[in-house]
Amino acid sequence: MQSWMSALISVLTLNALSASPLKVPPLNYCYTEDTCSPYNWVKTFPTCIAKETMLHSPINLEHIVIKNDSIDPLELRGFGVPQKSWTVVNVRDTVAVKFQAGMTVKGGSIKHDYQIVEMRFHWGSNTTNGSEHKLDDRRFPMEMQIVGLAPGFSDVEAASLVQSGLLMIGIFVDIASDENKAFKAIAHAVLNVPYPGDSVSVTPPALSRLLPDNYKFYQYHGGQTTPPCLQTVTWIVFEKPIFISREQYFPFITHLFYSDKNDTVKKFLVDNYRFIQPRLNRQIFVSSAVKIRSARGAAPSQHTLFIPLLILTSKLSLTMP
Repeated sequence: MQSWMSALISVLTLNALSASPLKVPPLNYCYTEDTCSPYNWVKTFPTCIAKETMLHSPINLEHIVIKNDSIDPLELRGFGVPQKSWTVVNVRDTVAVKFQAGMTVKGGSIKHDYQIVEMRFHWGSNTTNGSEHKLDDRRFPMEMQIVGLAPGFSDVEAASLVQSGLLMIGIFVDIASDENKAFKAIAHAVLNVPYPGDSVSVTPPALSRLLPDNYKFYQYHGGQTTPPCLQTVTWIVFEKPIFISREQYFPFITHLFYSDKNDTVKKFLVDNYRFIQPRLNRQIFVSSAVKIRSARGAAPSQHTLFIPLLILTSKLSLTMP
């Protein structure tokens, strides 16, 4: 029987479960079955094949500094203001957190003022790490990806068809002994969305509280990490991870399925990451210049950092671990 304290936490954290599950269509790709794993996506999605002229994601990021230059600060608007609610949904290949309108990203060397619409997660299992990007060949337990749309677009699918139509902000997630209070609502919500279409509304923290306390980030041109793998994404990946407890990570690796509730065979959603793609000769920009502003344009947070842009020229590589 659930204690009165657990019940109280549930009431405070979760606003309302959906009256009925959302309809999430089957996917013609997967992660852990041989026939539809990332190594076989190309059979159904030819655009997922890695060629010498294609700039796919994710990649391995390295500390190789070649050239210095300058760049305008990256400006995060509305990140410091808590929204009324977020919706957490099992969308079969991941857990998506749907945001309300009001958060945007611009500045730096990105081309547009991107509207932030959602956040997605990629994780491993009990025995594997599952971040999509690597840092100096290290894969972290999980990666949180914030999604932005270029002006004029209202959904990810339409934005993905246009060059630089999507902005993806990757944040590594590592495990520590202490609970991450800002992550608490999300971790609890995951327990309540085990099957595709399950959704729950949560009272969220300000999104800025889910960012690392060091704003150094890498920026490069790449692609979607899920089919159809279109190379229309501007990627920003923070160097430093955020930390959650093992108890907060546990729901992701034990409570989520990509099979439907009524399916006879239950299929756990684990290891939902794409393998590392060739870096080729693309440039990778590095900066710590970030401003966090309110939606009304208030002064930047006291954590704003300004250092020159650094450009990393990657080595030609066609290995795909």
